[in-house]
Amino acid sequence: MHWTTGTGRPEREKTDLIVLALTRLREKPDLKPWRDLAPDLRRQLADLTTLDAFTAQAEQLHLLAGGGARAPWILALGLGPADELSPQTLRCALGAASQKARTLGAKTCALALPWEALRGLETDAIVRCCVEGAEMALFDAGSCKAHTGRDRKPSPRTWKILAPAALQPAVAEGAAAGADYAEGCLFARDLVNRPANLLGPRELAAEARALARREGMSCTVMGVAQLRRLGMGGVLGVGQGSERPPQFVVLEYAPRGARKRLPLIALVGKGVTFDTGGISIKPATDMHEMKGDMGGAAAVMGAALIAVRRGLQARLLVVVPAVENMPDGGAIRPGDVLTMASGKTVEVLNTDAEGRLILADALHFACRRKPDFVIDAATLTGACVVALGDEFAGLFCNHAGLGGALDRAGGETFERVWPMPLVKEHHKLIESGIADLQNIGGRYGGACTAAAFLAEFVDDETAWAHLDIAGPAWVGKPGPLGPKGATGYGARLIARALEILTERDVG
Repeated sequence: MHWTTGTGRPEREKTDLIVLALTRLREKPDLKPWRDLAPDLRRQLADLTTLDAFTAQAEQLHLLAGGGARAPWILALGLGPADELSPQTLRCALGAASQKARTLGAKTCALALPWEALRGLETDAIVRCCVEGAEMALFDAGSCKAHTGRDRKPSPRTWKILAPAALQPAVAEGAAAGADYAEGCLFARDLVNRPANLLGPRELAAEARALARREGMSCTVMGVAQLRRLGMGGVLGVGQGSERPPQFVVLEYAPRGARKRLPLIALVGKGVTFDTGGISIKPATDMHEMKGDMGGAAAVMGAALIAVRRGLQARLLVVVPAVENMPDGGAIRPGDVLTMASGKTVEVLNTDAEGRLILADALHFACRRKPDFVIDAATLTGACVVALGDEFAGLFCNHAGLGGALDRAGGETFERVWPMPLVKEHHKLIESGIADLQNIGGRYGGACTAAAFLAEFVDDETAWAHLDIAGPAWVGKPGPLGPKGATGYGARLIARALEILTERDVG
């Protein structure tokens, strides 16, 4: 999708569809920002105020004939009350409009916003949210269908955002940022939605290589022999039950021409391309969704894409341990003891608590590089979903500045987080009688004991955050920002947090 800007009047735009956004005032559409429109169009808008069917509620749509305009159709789009407008309201409203544009078969669209009513918001932020919503809404989850694209109308190719000349620089910046953020999110969605027979460890590594080539990063992929030399018993142990060998992906990025030492930020993502649970096998119901157990890997790769596109002034180290957790005759068993890359030993009491085993090796690997910050993302525990539902990720963090950056980023992107405890009492629950650690705790506090397990493999002096994204990584029904399935959660959140971390001193 291509975004342009312009200063023209909406009714003079030669386009397939004009999206005319209206805020709500005293239970009716606020027409004041549109008082200078052509008479025929202004009359149609005035008629809307007499219709109880359109009150400019957020995401509400009403299609008008293009009387007095060069476009055949005009779509009135409700934004809700101006004083209640939020970034997510804008995303969802533009998502609804974008989906309607596709239904109409519009190839070109113009967006007219009521700038007079939006004075309390930053122009670039407004536009960024609009672009994110319009692009995210059109994600196609049906890539495996035999007749993909044949029986559906094409998505809009071009959008023009109309704004006064004084706002044009901010509009252009917001559109560019929104497009980058949307692309990172959709990249992550595509990976998570892909069936496991088409995306195993090697295929995920191939996607990382392709991403590195496109975006100017370096990529190293280690196989079984190298993992053995590094002593990565967690990755090897989880992967040994599958015919598809594990892969350990390392992406690196540094801005060109940097004149000073830039902070090093490590991103670690859980890459279990399919999780049966292993010998501790999962119930059959909804097991197909376990193709998405590499949502953390997709999130950090999508975040890296955004960060590179936005010219992040930091060095990035992205670590993705990619495995498939299967229950064949070579699989690890409950009661087995693994020796991790750090040298610690782990008693495996449940083979379905495998994500923490591969993350432990990956976190140890990342910490050896002495990063300034480490963020890991993982669809780690059902316990976190029980605690927080599917609207929030659990945030476990040992550093106030890093936690604050993620919390602020969650508010701005609406990929929200909720702070969870990291305390010594949880560490006691994962002590083993025969090894240094066991990979599960008791019945309660499962998300907390999982985070405590990961903390055992992070240096005490390292600023670290763990995101348990099991809830928001998947949505069970379609909405204004896309279809049922993967949400791409984490890509925009982490990318925005990286920008916040590098724009101020949080040490």
